[in-house]
Amino acid sequence: MFQIQQKTNFDYNSILISVFLISAIITYYKLNYPFFFKRYFNPKYIIYLGNQEDYFFRSNLLSNSNIFPLLIYSLIVSFFSIYVFEDSQIQIITSIIEFNLFQKWIVFTFLILFFIVLRLFFISLIFYFLQFSQKFKKTFILTFIRLTINISFISIAFSYVIYELFSFDIAYDLFIFMKGIIVIVRPLILYNFSQKIIQGNQKQIILLILFADFIPSVIVFDPMILVGFFDQILAYFDIANI
Repeated sequence: MFQIQQKTNFDYNSILISVFLISAIITYYKLNYPFFFKRYFNPKYIIYLGNQEDYFFRSNLLSNSNIFPLLIYSLIVSFFSIYVFEDSQIQIITSIIEFNLFQKWIVFTFLILFFIVLRLFFISLIFYFLQFSQKFKKTFILTFIRLTINISFISIAFSYVIYELFSFDIAYDLFIFMKGIIVIVRPLILYNFSQKIIQGNQKQIILLILFADFIPSVIVFDPMILVGFFDQILAYFDIANI
């Protein structure tokens, strides 16, 4: 009934090292920041969005408790992305074609981390044009991160299972479909959250979500465009020949 993919020959040492590093970082974060680990990586805590008594929102945005989740997110997303691209023999990032799997994973991790930080910087920039309290700005950014991590991991998990059972094309179509749902659902959740935190100011909230989330998500909707952009950056710096 299912046609399991015939896998190519991998550098399994690279895969083992990658999995070990991801596991070690997750373990370290869970042991040292158990409260934050639950808030970031347990989907059930999404239902508490907008709870003004959540002490989670009192942490420093630039503390390790909030930086580590971004690192973990980048490591996991880049690993599965590179793994699938390598396995399906689809050479999209040609600038690092001569790298081994581990090196590609590291490079792609930094690119994804750079992208998510740039996205958060853009959200912060939008706040300069809108009148919101510092507390709301902080909680909005942290909520955006929590939502992105949870719904992205769910999307990747489903797509990867479909990839293993069927093919890259079917998994990619499912991934695009789920990403479309995310583009629609995340702004709605953010809007509902914002209404719980502050009463009124509806116009400003809509403008914030429109320019900080919805429009940027539509612009970078096709992941292949984003990957192609990463490839151009790497080609510009000629990283493969360094």
